[in-house]
Amino acid sequence: MSDYEVHWAVSIFFLAYLIFEIPSNVLMRYLGLTSYLSLSMISCGSIAVGMAFVTNARELMIVRALLGMAQSGYFPGIIIYISWWYCKKQRTMRLAIVFTAAITANALNGLLAYCFTFMKHVGGLKDWQWMFLLESAPIIPLGIVTWLFLDNIPNTVRWLKPSDQQTLTNCLLQDAGVSMNELTQNRIPSCQQIFCVFNDWRIYMYAVIAMGNYAITKYLTAYLPSLVHLMGYRPAEAHLLAIPPYTIACISCLLVGYSSSRRNEHVYHLVSCLLVALVGFVLWITLPVNAKVVMYISTCIACCGMFSAFPLLLSWLTNTINGRTETAMAISFIMGIGQIGGIVLPLVYDDDIPNNRRGKRCRIILKLAFRNSKIPIEESEDLPKY
Repeated sequence: MSDYEVHWAVSIFFLAYLIFEIPSNVLMRYLGLTSYLSLSMISCGSIAVGMAFVTNARELMIVRALLGMAQSGYFPGIIIYISWWYCKKQRTMRLAIVFTAAITANALNGLLAYCFTFMKHVGGLKDWQWMFLLESAPIIPLGIVTWLFLDNIPNTVRWLKPSDQQTLTNCLLQDAGVSMNELTQNRIPSCQQIFCVFNDWRIYMYAVIAMGNYAITKYLTAYLPSLVHLMGYRPAEAHLLAIPPYTIACISCLLVGYSSSRRNEHVYHLVSCLLVALVGFVLWITLPVNAKVVMYISTCIACCGMFSAFPLLLSWLTNTINGRTETAMAISFIMGIGQIGGIVLPLVYDDDIPNNRRGKRCRIILKLAFRNSKIPIEESEDLPKY
């Protein structure tokens, strides 16, 4: 495959994610949250298994597009699920834990990728085929387990006493400002609820922040082993050296989430994380390529700031918007717009990634843009909330 085809194979996933984000939210409301999450997991696992058998660039792009379609509502669904189960003051730490699990998966991918290099031609399959098979197949039974044991709302669970169910439900209803009817019904959002989200200018400001953050985090996720390899390390070493940045990011994400949750504050924690990431990227754009150790440290710094910021942004969003349907639509819209960065950013990089000044400047501009866009949102938090 050419580098152009590789970049498009990365971008087409985000394009499908963007297109199907809002429709997946409508389907989620129709089927029910847990049923949709289960369906999404089973679909993603099956499609990812099929990726092990692609033979050319066209097939890869088709499978990647299908994977983006199937996965479009999954992560927003998790955020919505947490907002349905926890009060506003409790969400930041829970979202930090969920995002830490995602970062940990990236770290484990590096370790597993290193292990899979020893499985070349085992059973007539290549190492990358084993990677897709063994990492994707467990998702299918986990999707079935999710459907069997995960409940939509607290008043339907079997492991809580009726009094505890009622207490938790009343607390959540009061905190979210919704009625029991909205809590229990699975229905397609009305046009009024959809336009209510699109008419709120704050949603577009959140979308700008998400686009910059999502673009860079997805870039790091997709290209971190390649970045380490192009610093001069061998491919096997690159997979192992991709683990420490994620490990540091996990620790940072939990610490920042705990601090933000304890103080019930998002803006300054979020800005601080982005400034830390900005320092890492500035070092990237100024350091010579042969300064491998310092470039690697700057990568760790950038990961530390970027991955810690995203759960704060999502928690801030769910705390600002009232109404379950409105919150769900806003999350889907913002996550969908965030994919634009994932579509564009791979296309501005060439083969010589460490020397690519255009791509590095693009990251710096994105970061400065969405860092500055926080100011009007912070000033508008006292406005009426729908």
